[in-house]
Amino acid sequence: MKFIKLSKTVFLALMITSGLISCGNAENNKDAKEVAEDHNDAKFDKVAESDAQNVVDAYAAGLYEIRMADTATVYATTKEAKELAAMLADAHRGFNSQLSGLAAKKQITLPTEIAADQLDNINSMRDQKRIEFDKDYASLMVSKHKDAINMYEKCSTDCTDADIKSWFAGALPELRQHLDMAMTSEAKIKEMKN
Repeated sequence: MKFIKLSKTVFLALMITSGLISCGNAENNKDAKEVAEDHNDAKFDKVAESDAQNVVDAYAAGLYEIRMADTATVYATTKEAKELAAMLADAHRGFNSQLSGLAAKKQITLPTEIAADQLDNINSMRDQKRIEFDKDYASLMVSKHKDAINMYEKCSTDCTDADIKSWFAGALPELRQHLDMAMTSEAKIKEMKN
């Protein structure tokens, strides 16, 4: 009988431990952006949470652009792609530094890493032939900057927090310059032979 009691105790301990592990893994299975969003949802009302979400989205996009630019500086072969990558890496590090300061002031939780699907995209691009990487990178930067400009324009008018609204409005001119450079680079790279 003592063996059965011990087995039940051990079984119960194992069940509790596995439950705790699976609960802990639920947060681990989320990407860093989802974790940040959950923290912000818990901290803010709907209006403030919307502004926080815009900061999170801009910061997460910046993380992705920085990681992509760092990859392009290694894998790109054309001068145009390398220059575009260097400029974007520096610029988005600056944006993210500003956003980090703003988020700290507003108590907004930010993601710490890019999402798994973004990392997969970077890894699959790295496997391309060199000129194809450059073409895809420039095209991706055109697309991402068009999306970012649309988002920043919306945030510069719709955000309710004056500091956040002002940050998005102030970043727009530089973001438009990024798009111009990305479009110019894309056009030059497309003309090149494989």
